[in-house]
Amino acid sequence: MDIKQSGIFLVNKPQGITSHDLIQKIKRKLNIKKIGHAGTLDPLATGLMVVLVNQATKISNYLLSSDKSYEVEMKLFVKTDTGDITGEVIETQDEHKISRKEIEQVIAKYNGYMYEQYPPIYSAVKVNGKKLYEYARIHQEEQVEIKPRTVTINTCSLLDFNPKANTIRLQVNCSKGTYIRSLVQDIAQEFDAICTVSALHRNMSGKFDVAQAKEWNQVQESDLISMYNGLLQNDHNLIEYHKVKDIIQGRAINLTGKNIPIVFLIDDKKNVLAIYKWVAHDLYTCQRGLWDESVLNLTEAEREF
Repeated sequence: MDIKQSGIFLVNKPQGITSHDLIQKIKRKLNIKKIGHAGTLDPLATGLMVVLVNQATKISNYLLSSDKSYEVEMKLFVKTDTGDITGEVIETQDEHKISRKEIEQVIAKYNGYMYEQYPPIYSAVKVNGKKLYEYARIHQEEQVEIKPRTVTINTCSLLDFNPKANTIRLQVNCSKGTYIRSLVQDIAQEFDAICTVSALHRNMSGKFDVAQAKEWNQVQESDLISMYNGLLQNDHNLIEYHKVKDIIQGRAINLTGKNIPIVFLIDDKKNVLAIYKWVAHDLYTCQRGLWDESVLNLTEAEREF
């Protein structure tokens, strides 16, 4: 099997594997030329991975910008270097009583909450050309300044509190760039506790739902979601354009009365051809071509449908 089409696989990531290793398994299984994803998950985490195939790898930034939804379990009174239970314990704390009401009051604060969040040191955020986890693992002698980033917690709700196991389970819907490991530590600080992530599951990425996902070893070519359907499901602006030749040649075009910052141009067969950016008035310029080889093989008449 050799997949030449472009599109999106929705995969249910198992625990104990990196996002990179997961997509490489799919690449080898289906003999895919180019593969990527729209949002990594830590080895501990399970749930939805949006896997991009061939030309769809070029739309990752547009899917990465979507909100995400997670179910997370936090273990109280213990802190690890990585922020989850896979790491080395660096601090423990004497247990103290925390009431369910106190937890609910703190969590309520995070509903619709925009704040400056510090990424964990074990993360892929780059500082001076290096990823933060490289400073933690390799360049320990170097000082690094971690700057906060603005994130929004759209909703945060309590699913379960187990005072015997000292665990709290939350449902979180948040903006791109939110680190759940940082979020739970910020929440725990509100009731004078330390914590680490003991389980994490991604339910949604944009409008993609884990209920649509397959296990990686069950994914088949027939599961490939077209770029058109994937972008449509996530409310991106798709505009049919009749002069395919102009798009293939990367020409600037006029789209009357649109004034939309970014549009995805499609042909009459719902092939996604390119990303175009609004410049001024009705003028749009090509940002990136997205067409497959099949579009290049169209006849001259078909390019001017």
